[in-house]
Amino acid sequence: GGYELETLALGLPFMAAFLDPGGWGREFTTALDSYENMAGLWIVGEDMPQETNRITLNHDAKDQYGLAAPNVHFDDHPNDIAMRKHAYERGMALYDAVGATRTFPTPPYPSTHNLGTNRMSEKARDGVVNRWGQTHDVANLFVSDGSQFTTGAAENPTLTIVALAIRQADRIASELSKGNL
Repeated sequence: GGYELETLALGLPFMAAFLDPGGWGREFTTALDSYENMAGLWIVGEDMPQETNRITLNHDAKDQYGLAAPNVHFDDHPNDIAMRKHAYERGMALYDAVGATRTFPTPPYPSTHNLGTNRMSEKARDGVVNRWGQTHDVANLFVSDGSQFTTGAAENPTLTIVALAIRQADRIASELSKGNL
């Protein structure tokens, strides 16, 4: 479960929203006064997969279609916490080394790539879909998203999702032309 540090350009609205969620007053706005001299550093880390992290259905809460609403349960693994602590320390040391006058370790960005709810596996007992994204239990049902992954590997999963979807589409087309689907 590693991480990477990325430099990024931070737009002023982003900075105002995420620098210190709920921040207010002069202490907060002084950070924005020097916006033109700010540099952003993004920590992208790999959360460890855990069986206790899951999605269940809440039968007491309904969505707009009257279906049970999802409950997402996620807890940090001890390694996730240690990884973030190390990344914050290294990031601040990097800024200190280049003469930064202030650093702002912000809370984790409130966004994730939710992965792993339809784990890819060779055997049904170990996951939900096979190597082609086809479910083990429901004939001709294919999953084409990041839920096949067990982890994000500290990188944006979009290109891997696209590559798997193209591979899957080729497989579906081939199997359809053979009359197997």
